[in-house]
Amino acid sequence: MTRWSLRTKLVAVTALALLPVAAISGWRAFDDARQAQMRHAEAVSAVSGLAESRYRELMEGSRRLLIAACADEAVQRALAPAATPEDVQRCETYLSQLLHKFPSDYSAAIAVDDRGIARCGSMPRARGMNFSDREVFRLVQQSRTPVVGANVASRLTQQTVIPIAVPVVRDGQFGGMCALGLSMRSLAEQVGSPQSAGSAGVALVDSAGGLLGGDTRATAALPVASRIAAMIESRQSSFAEYGQNGATYDFHVRPLVGETLYAIAAIPSDRSFTALLLDWGEFALILLAMLVVMTAIWLGADRWCVRPLRYIQDFAGRVARGESVTLSPLQPWTPEMASVGARVSEMAAAIASREQELKAGLEQRDHMLREIHHRVKNNLQMISSLLNLQAGEIRSPRIRRFFGDAQNRVLTLSILHRHLYERSSWSLVDFQQFISDLVRQISVARPGIERPTPRYQIRAPIMAVGPDTAIPVGLIVTEAVGRALNHDFSGVAVPEIRIEAVEKADGEAELVIEDNGAETSRAVVGNSARGSFGLTLMSGLAMQLGGEAKISPREGGGTRVVVTFPLPRDEAGHA
Repeated sequence: MTRWSLRTKLVAVTALALLPVAAISGWRAFDDARQAQMRHAEAVSAVSGLAESRYRELMEGSRRLLIAACADEAVQRALAPAATPEDVQRCETYLSQLLHKFPSDYSAAIAVDDRGIARCGSMPRARGMNFSDREVFRLVQQSRTPVVGANVASRLTQQTVIPIAVPVVRDGQFGGMCALGLSMRSLAEQVGSPQSAGSAGVALVDSAGGLLGGDTRATAALPVASRIAAMIESRQSSFAEYGQNGATYDFHVRPLVGETLYAIAAIPSDRSFTALLLDWGEFALILLAMLVVMTAIWLGADRWCVRPLRYIQDFAGRVARGESVTLSPLQPWTPEMASVGARVSEMAAAIASREQELKAGLEQRDHMLREIHHRVKNNLQMISSLLNLQAGEIRSPRIRRFFGDAQNRVLTLSILHRHLYERSSWSLVDFQQFISDLVRQISVARPGIERPTPRYQIRAPIMAVGPDTAIPVGLIVTEAVGRALNHDFSGVAVPEIRIEAVEKADGEAELVIEDNGAETSRAVVGNSARGSFGLTLMSGLAMQLGGEAKISPREGGGTRVVVTFPLPRDEAGHA
């Protein structure tokens, strides 16, 4: 788990204390931005609403104009079944004079009988045209109420118009209709005229997103037609999009005539950096102030707390390594840190004094231990020499061999003590070097026998073992090698004694001593062999180590001794 430093905790506590301030400021900034966005959306909606209101006013005025015109006597007589050419002429004159008063608003006016045949119109060529296939005629015939049709191309002029029609009813029966073609261009100019002195604008589009007219600001701001058509199809009234001029706008769509004519209001999106700064500037300043405060705390904690503590830590580490140093900071400390530094300096001086005392005591102890091991080694060598002298007086080869075995055991202890006082550690010996020296001394101390000298193969790990392990192992090696040297190697091409020690992964060690010589005695070789002090001693020493010894004949001749024993934990750790 990661532990936080002092200055990190200070900065974290400060940030936690300032968190409510940041939260309140952030909420206020968010609320202000939301309110501004709502006002912006209301503004664009109001623009489109104003356009819709103008459209309705224009439609209502056109409807009233058409109703009044259709109720005129000249029009009614022209629609009568017994109308004369003079009646038709008076109707055409009336309708022509009526549209002359609105030259740019309406394209044509016609009066149609119940079969859809034009009886008269503002243009003479309208007479006799069949309008029964027009959608507006069918709607008026079915509903017998005033109808506003979808925008279509006029048959009398080369303009796109919105047909407005009112029914003519006689005696409860449909007798025809009066129709007025509202110019699309005029509608677009009136509905999409500048809404205010601002930058909002309105344009008219069809269901496919095609532009029909409107304010130049809005027409320049419109996105591609496919995007408008997609919004209309999904019935999404408000959306934001890039205009064809590359700027971002907010749009609001309102249907005017069914699902064929739409007014789309456009207003520049208030997403500039200046607007963002106005909405979130106060919050950003508060965050900046918080960052400055936390930075000041971070630097202050580093200057007056962390650096002095690091210096004291480095000073303590150098004192622990035994260096002679004094506490002398490069910059002045606060009184609290200076007091801590003084106490640490006093503690370092006390530790140095005690280390000197301990060092002197350890040197004296080392000298005494080295002297003790040296004297023990000399005494053991003297005993070995006495045994050797005594063996020279003995004529029996069997008893002389017993004296030689005893001499080798004493020599093993002597070599162990030599390794102890020659090493810097008084409790551990180098296992590999100890075995090698032991075998060498046994070979040298062996009395001269006219037999082939075997070759030694020693493989032992480089590890440190204590005397409690080294003494039994050394005696086992002494007994096994001494026994092997008594074997007959005359019939062997390459006489060999192999000693191998292996440390296993489970914390145990395995010691193998084997030779390829022939057994000269009649004793039975095996774990149950009796009558041999050496075999009994090896088994007892293996049990002392907490293991077991297996002695068996070797394939191809010779004897194999395998000792398995656990290594103490402290000795296994020095491997």
